[in-house]
Amino acid sequence: MACPGAVSVSASKAVLGFSKSVIVDVSETPGLPDLIKNAYRTGGASIPIVILTDPGMTKIYGRFDHPAMKTQKYGEIFKEARNTISKAKKDGTFSDGGKAPVIVKVDGGKIESWKSSAGTEIKAKLTGIEDDTTYLFETAAGKTFRATAAQLDKTSVARARKLAGLK
Repeated sequence: MACPGAVSVSASKAVLGFSKSVIVDVSETPGLPDLIKNAYRTGGASIPIVILTDPGMTKIYGRFDHPAMKTQKYGEIFKEARNTISKAKKDGTFSDGGKAPVIVKVDGGKIESWKSSAGTEIKAKLTGIEDDTTYLFETAAGKTFRATAAQLDKTSVARARKLAGLK
């Protein structure tokens, strides 16, 4: 059986693609929001407990205890929660702590080449810009991804902003 510490580190790495990890010591639970305290209390005695929530802590997208994670097949374990979070982000119901994200949608975009700030090229279509800082793309295979202006080269940022009608 894997060590709970190893599971929590591996699980933490697994959620980085779609979430941030926050590690809470057991002694800190009284200071947590009620929604998180309740999810923690119902998690049983097995530690670690991974709770996936939005930054506004208004909704629980998944709660996983050590027995649920011991296979360490995180792609399978977190799949439903990851998909639900992704859908909530797309439809604008994912709370970031009070204000809904402002998304400028780009309709009718076509697949084209975009470059990262490191020079890597990817073919995708721009679907929108979120909060004027995050660029939303979709590949020909239907995979969606997000990139910040710092992750894109300056030419790609300028072209994306122009396609979205931003200056």
